[in-house]
Amino acid sequence: MLYTIPTMKLASEYLRDRYNEEQSRFDHLENKCSKLLSFSSVVIAAITAIASAKSGAIFHPGNAGSWLGLIAYIFGALAVVCSWAHALAALKIGDYTVLPKSKKTADYLISLDEETAAKHIYQCYTDSLEKLTIEIDEKSRQLTLAYNDIVFSAWCLGGGAVVFTYIEMTK
Repeated sequence: MLYTIPTMKLASEYLRDRYNEEQSRFDHLENKCSKLLSFSSVVIAAITAIASAKSGAIFHPGNAGSWLGLIAYIFGALAVVCSWAHALAALKIGDYTVLPKSKKTADYLISLDEETAAKHIYQCYTDSLEKLTIEIDEKSRQLTLAYNDIVFSAWCLGGGAVVFTYIEMTK
């Protein structure tokens, strides 16, 4: 395939813009993950405090309503812990794809003619974008699971709270 230098420059500029967009998307997901992880940690602490109230009375059900509330509480607690774990998995610190940035790479590019250097830069962008997109999509999947778990937890804990409130009001 014949590439012209202006075409390669245009393609490289396009890929640079896409790479910058993917980096922004990565940062956005990392920010969301850290916020969700913090929120989940606070909810776990609150759930623990609620469970220990009245000497753990929630764990000593005396009627069908108490059992229903306890089951809702347990499912809600498990769901928020799962949300925390998914957020932690999404936030996992590790290597992520970046463009080659060593002096060796820069020296290599300088030693090439303009067309070969443009092809090399093009290849760097396409390889990095493919890998980075896969990494970001996995983070996004984990974050989606974390949000779904938090929603399920909210419904369960809310339902349990309604049941326990009703039981207290009818005493």
